[in-house]
Amino acid sequence: MIQLKHTLTKDTLFKMLFVSYPDLLQKLIAVILKIRPEDIKEFDIRNPELPPETLGSKFCRLDIAMTVNGQR
Repeated sequence: MIQLKHTLTKDTLFKMLFVSYPDLLQKLIAVILKIRPEDIKEFDIRNPELPPETLGSKFCRLDIAMTVNGQR
């Protein structure tokens, strides 16, 4: 059995998943905002860097810029 050196926090795992698959993040945001995914015209993840190597330290932020129905 393989054991991990570090445990991933939920926010770190969330960011790693959605930075790797931005289309999933766009669909999640559409569901949360109750809009159609095709209404999102521009979708940009502003800080796609992954967390530092020391996962024990708290570092996770995900900024998104998007345009929906002409509004940014």
